[in-house]
Amino acid sequence: GCDYRWIWKAKIPLKIQIFLWQLFQDAILTREVMKKRKWAGNPRCSFCRDIETS
Repeated sequence: GCDYRWIWKAKIPLKIQIFLWQLFQDAILTREVMKKRKWAGNPRCSFCRDIETS
């Protein structure tokens, strides 16, 4: 596994630390992640029409 201690040691707000940790865990619910979890919706970004990824 990767070492994410740098996130918790960084001098940034806690909510940003949590967001970064979730991002690296593939836990942010982008359309790409939801598709992997059997979501039936459209995986394309509403703005640019590319596959929505983190």
